[in-house]
Amino acid sequence: MENSFHENRSVGLLLTFIGGMMDSYTYIRYEAFASAQTGNIVLAIIQAYEHQWNMVGKKLLSTLFFFIGILLAKFMIDYFKKKQLHFWRLFLLYFEALVFFLISLHFLQPHPAIITIMIAFTAAIQWVAFDKINGLAYTNLFTTGNLKGVATNLYDYLATKDAGAKTRFFHFLFVVVAFISGVIVSVFFYRWIGAKTVLLIAGLFLYLALSETFFVWRFQREVHLFR
Repeated sequence: MENSFHENRSVGLLLTFIGGMMDSYTYIRYEAFASAQTGNIVLAIIQAYEHQWNMVGKKLLSTLFFFIGILLAKFMIDYFKKKQLHFWRLFLLYFEALVFFLISLHFLQPHPAIITIMIAFTAAIQWVAFDKINGLAYTNLFTTGNLKGVATNLYDYLATKDAGAKTRFFHFLFVVVAFISGVIVSVFFYRWIGAKTVLLIAGLFLYLALSETFFVWRFQREVHLFR
């Protein structure tokens, strides 16, 4: 628990669900992906050919800040590991809740490029900081790699009956289902309440941050009681 609260299955699956919501919401509202930078680069090249330079700039900036977010996340992992601060990822969850709350405010709405930058930057940090469930790697922002994991481990299990392959198959399957579910919910709510859907994303981050804070506090309390 001390080093791996962020690897809990419930945390990983909820983050993947939110990842699906983020990507679909950002594309529907701003015509850019929050995390699928392959899609952003392809769309930017197509739109450059069509001289849609404002759309190109928004996507390239999203990719740039996604890259910067990855660098920052790697730095934070090394920094807090050296400081032996194990629960810094809790603050990241609160930060994400704050970012998506700010995105809902009216003063940012005329600036879609700033919003997509904020989302891409935050998503990149989340991707790097939360990259395992119970020791098994996964991706909580997009699902191509997870789909590969479903297919390859299904094949391995059918071919060899290996129990580990079966475990990994279900691991990746749950992640893919969580991502797709997030996309479906995001599309549904956007059609229903429009831009306010972003508040649902903020609320889920806040719920996750508060619930994990409680679990960490309870764990620390029990440790001190038994010393």
